[in-house]
Amino acid sequence: MLFTCTFFLPMKNSKKHLVLSCLVLVIMFLSSVKANAKFIVANSSNYTNFLTALVSGDTLYLSAGIYKNSLTLNGVNGIAASPIVIMGSASLYSTIFQAQVCCNTVSITKCSYLTIKNMQLDGQNIAVDAVKAEGTVGNFAHHITLEYLNIINYGNNQNTVAISTKCSAWDWIIRKNRILGAGTGLYLGNSDGTRPFVNGLIENNYIANTIGYNVEIKHQFNGVRDSFPETKVDGKTTICYNVFTKDSSSSFAANARPNLLVGGFPTIGWGAKDRYEIYGNFFYNNPVEALFQGTGNISIYHNIFVNHFDPIGFRALYIAPQNGVSPQDIKVFQNTIWVANSSGGLRLYNPNTSFNQYCYANAVFASQPITNFVDSLNNITSDYQSAGNYVLSANTSLAMLDLYPQSGKLKGSFTPSAVLQNSSQWDKDFNNNIFDWSYRGAYSGCCINPGWHLKLDTIPSSTLLYNAIKATYKNTKLFLIFPNPSNANLHLLAVSSSEAEITDLYGNIVKQFDVREGDNILNLDLLTSGVYFIRINSATGTQTLKWTKQ
Repeated sequence: MLFTCTFFLPMKNSKKHLVLSCLVLVIMFLSSVKANAKFIVANSSNYTNFLTALVSGDTLYLSAGIYKNSLTLNGVNGIAASPIVIMGSASLYSTIFQAQVCCNTVSITKCSYLTIKNMQLDGQNIAVDAVKAEGTVGNFAHHITLEYLNIINYGNNQNTVAISTKCSAWDWIIRKNRILGAGTGLYLGNSDGTRPFVNGLIENNYIANTIGYNVEIKHQFNGVRDSFPETKVDGKTTICYNVFTKDSSSSFAANARPNLLVGGFPTIGWGAKDRYEIYGNFFYNNPVEALFQGTGNISIYHNIFVNHFDPIGFRALYIAPQNGVSPQDIKVFQNTIWVANSSGGLRLYNPNTSFNQYCYANAVFASQPITNFVDSLNNITSDYQSAGNYVLSANTSLAMLDLYPQSGKLKGSFTPSAVLQNSSQWDKDFNNNIFDWSYRGAYSGCCINPGWHLKLDTIPSSTLLYNAIKATYKNTKLFLIFPNPSNANLHLLAVSSSEAEITDLYGNIVKQFDVREGDNILNLDLLTSGVYFIRINSATGTQTLKWTKQ
C-alpha cells in the first residue's frame, strides 16, 4: 500500500488535521522535504512502479518484508544538493531482497547522486552479484552511496561479488556495510583496466570470509580517464576504519587472493597523481595469501595487521609492480604488523626510483620484518614469537589480543614527519588520538588501551571520543551530540543509559527513544531542516541539547 499524504509544516498558532493513516506516518517518519520532493512508502508488491519516476530529493521508503524481484535502477539521477534516496525500513535489515537467477540483485545503469541503504541482500547462493554497476556500453555511475547493507550468501563462487563496478565509476561512498561470505567482497573497476574507479571512500565496513579478495580495486591504463570529463581529475581513494578478514573459506593455489589489493593508476595523463590513503584498518588472517598488496602511489598508515597463518611463499604485505605499474610515491608509517608468515612481513619490490619510498616508525613482528626500503627510519622489528615483549597481550585468541604498547616499549627518538604530512590523518593514531611521534606502530601511548577492542565487527566511528569523555568526566552524567549541524546521521554519546526526546521549536515532540551507554547513532533523514532540541532525562536530571538539521 502507498500512503499518499500532504504533509504540512507545523505553523505557530495553527493546527492541521490529518487522516489517521497520515498521522501515523508523520509521527513515525516526520518527512518534510524540499519543494516538489516526495516521500514514497512502498512495499514488495508495488515498489517497482515508482523506480522510473524518482526525481531529485525523492525518498523511496521500502517497508519491511521479503522482496523477490530485483532493484533495477536505470537512469535514476538526483543532483548534488538533492540526491535520490532508496532506503529500507528503519528497523535495520528488515527490508530483505532475495536474489533471483535472472539478474543482479541491485543493478545500477547510468545513475548518479543516489543513496541506497538499510537493506539486507540475501544471495541464496545463486551466481549473481549483490550490487553491480553494470558493464554495458556507455554506462556510468557516479556519486553513489551504499550504506548499512547486510550482504549475505553471495558465495556461489569466487566471481560472485557483493559490490562491483564494471563501468566508469567516480565519487562512490561505501560505508557501514557488512559483507559475509561473498565470493569477492568489493571488486571496483573493470578487470581489463579500462573502466576506472575514481575518488572512492570505503569506510567502516566489515568484510569477512570471502573466497577471494575482501577488496580489489583494479588497475587503470593510460588514457582511460579521458572517457568522462568528471574523471579528468587528480583524485584520491580512501580506505579507512574497515575490518578485513579471511579464514577457512579462502580459495587456494592459483586462486588464492589477498585481503586487499589496490592496483596502479595511469602513469601519464589524468590519474597519474592519484593515490590511495589506507589508514585505521584492522586486517586479520589470511591462510593462503598476503594481507595486503598494492602499487602506484600509496600512503598506508596506522593500520593493524595480524596473521596467525603461514601461507607458504607469501609475505604479509607486498608493495610490488602489477600490470605494468611499479610502486611510486610510497609512505608506510606507524603500522603494527604481527604475522606468522615465514616468508616475511613487509616487502617493497622493484619500485620506480624516480619517486621516494618511506618506511617510518612501524612496529613489525615477523620473519624478515622489513625488506628493500632504502629510506627506512625508526622502525622497531622482531620476530613473531617476541611480540609479547612489547605489547600488552600478543594472544592468538582475538578476545585476549591487545597490541597496545607496554610501559617503556615501542618508543624511541622523535620521528621527523614533514614528508608524511600530506596524508589526511597523519597526526592521529589507530585510536584517533593525537600521535606522539616518539612511539612506533599504530598506537600512541602505553599501558592501558583507551580505544576499541580489536574484534571481527565494524569499527565504531566514535568509540574513542566516548572513551575520552568517560575518562575526563568519570562518573558524571554527560551527553554529547555530533556533528552539529548535520544532514542525517547524528551521534549521541552517553555515559549512562537514559530516555530522550526530540522537539521542534514549538515544543512538539517529533521523536522519542531510549539512549544506551556509549555511541547512539540516530538516523534523522526524515526530519525537515531546522532547529531542534534533544531533551535527555537521566538519573541526575534533565539535559537539553540544541541541534540543527541541515
